[in-house]
Amino acid sequence: MTAGLVFVWVHKLIQADVVRMMYTLGCKYVENLVWFKKSINNVQLDQPSPYFSSAKEILLMFKKGDGFELRHQRSPDVIIDFELPRSQWIDQEFTEPKPTAVYDMIETLLPKAGYDEALKRGRLLELWAKKASPRREGWVAFHQRKNTTVSNTQISWPNDCIHVDDI
Repeated sequence: MTAGLVFVWVHKLIQADVVRMMYTLGCKYVENLVWFKKSINNVQLDQPSPYFSSAKEILLMFKKGDGFELRHQRSPDVIIDFELPRSQWIDQEFTEPKPTAVYDMIETLLPKAGYDEALKRGRLLELWAKKASPRREGWVAFHQRKNTTVSNTQISWPNDCIHVDDI
């Protein structure tokens, strides 16, 4: 990648390592967004952590190069949303689905990266997309099937989503 933005979901314990790794790839830290998680009964999630319990995930934003339009963002840097119960996604996914407000924020931030009629595609890429999530116009999504019995990698392209099975 010569120019663009990279968004990475991280847990607070590996934040510094991810920032160092992205720096070695020529990417500069720009901003972050916090997803404050609540459970279905409207209580903050308290997940174990070495020092303080954790009730959030952090989306780090990195920039590499120039030459692309970056619209000024006037949205909050914290999203308060409910986490889906693990029983609703754990059988098919490795991580829980993220709030749709995150995709809206990225699409607002990068207005020219969305669907281009001349190219017949967009320039937004999501790795480890959720299988059950609706596909968004302008995005190419990769999904890894959670299946431990597969002995080789298979790729298919249904509904603009590329599925990569476990090895």
